[in-house]
Amino acid sequence: MLLGSAMEAGAVLDRVDGSWGDFSSSDKNTSSAEMPMSAYKDGTIAFFRNDSAYTFRVTEDLGVDSLVYCPELTGLGIDGTFAYDAARNKIYFSKKGKSEKNDLYEASWVDGTWAKVNMLTIKGVSAQTLTHKNSSLVVSRWVQQGRGASGFYNPSLGKDGSRIYFSGEFKAGQGARDLWYIDRESDGVWSRPKAIDTVVVNGKAKEDFPLVVGDSLLFFSSDREGTLGGMDVYYSKINKNGTYSKPVALNDAVNSSADDYNVVFGAEKGAFFISDRKEGKGAADIYSAAVFHLNPDADLDPEEVLSEPKGFLWVLCFFDLDKSDMKPAYEVQLDELVEAMNEYPDGEFEISGHTDLRGAADYNQRLSEDRAKTVKKLLVKRGFPANRIKAVGKGLTEPIVPNAQTEPEHEQNRRVEVRLIEPEVEQPAASDNEKKGEE
Repeated sequence: MLLGSAMEAGAVLDRVDGSWGDFSSSDKNTSSAEMPMSAYKDGTIAFFRNDSAYTFRVTEDLGVDSLVYCPELTGLGIDGTFAYDAARNKIYFSKKGKSEKNDLYEASWVDGTWAKVNMLTIKGVSAQTLTHKNSSLVVSRWVQQGRGASGFYNPSLGKDGSRIYFSGEFKAGQGARDLWYIDRESDGVWSRPKAIDTVVVNGKAKEDFPLVVGDSLLFFSSDREGTLGGMDVYYSKINKNGTYSKPVALNDAVNSSADDYNVVFGAEKGAFFISDRKEGKGAADIYSAAVFHLNPDADLDPEEVLSEPKGFLWVLCFFDLDKSDMKPAYEVQLDELVEAMNEYPDGEFEISGHTDLRGAADYNQRLSEDRAKTVKKLLVKRGFPANRIKAVGKGLTEPIVPNAQTEPEHEQNRRVEVRLIEPEVEQPAASDNEKKGEE
């Protein structure tokens, strides 16, 4: 599935990094591993469990609906995600080839099933080991030699189906696994693989599970330095000139000390990802956006809704128990926050600190104020005017999870929220005539 416009990309970014602050394990998870997900037909999402494929729809509360066995995907040998192209009735996927490395394949929809499975023809890539000296393929280092060498993994689509993004382990890469893309050429052959970026995205660490939204927003997972542990989910904005912004980690509603990866969106609503965090049911579980606050309340007056300051809300879950200093791994997100706040040159902002429900109320009040002041100080350090920021503490009075029991639930309550507020308007002083009239 393709999410095609910059507007959609902006909405996705706003929801994932701001409004979606609560992800929970799906009740459809089992003790078996739920393996990588991909957007599929008619807004469904497909995933694999014990070599069998299943699909589900997104429920109204952004959860996982009943699972449906998917026979046409079962048995194709798909390894990881696949890319579904509805316009061309094709899917693109990775599986192990004869050379014991993963290659990219395509299949066409024929008579109710995926058929005509063929390996893609990609310039500069050979399925066989070349021994000819001075071969252009050998010089370019695309040929993967040696038993068990890896190739292409976890494809997704961009450019209206004319581009395939994927991760790969090439000798020409930067690290353990990097992000690449190939473009469809007029003769049906795909272009030589190109690295997505060798400055800020690809590095010495492992980068995997690329997903591009609206050709302007890249999601991926990485185990680079600064993660909370294992693989964390990042996003990077794609500029019009083809460069990428510095990757930003999603907040700890998504990222954890475990491996978190494979972000996917269903029918342009509902975000999902896979994690092997210990509170799950199996080795790898599906997590869905159980709560999000995007639309105004239905009973608000229409005029009130229009005058609302664009619903600006950032939820920052940055704090350990009894701590007011921010986790260093998250400081990079403040650069994005300042950039967003600067879009309101006359706006004033309230930073409210919150705590979990444990401990005395007066202690938590002071702790919440300290958390708000910490974030304000860091924003001012980044150049935002201090006189346009109001720091307040809410203590334990406004929990996201009112009856929190587990540590992940407590973590959601230990947060700071940044809201755009209407500036106070000073009323003009009454004239002498007006004063006389009041008398």
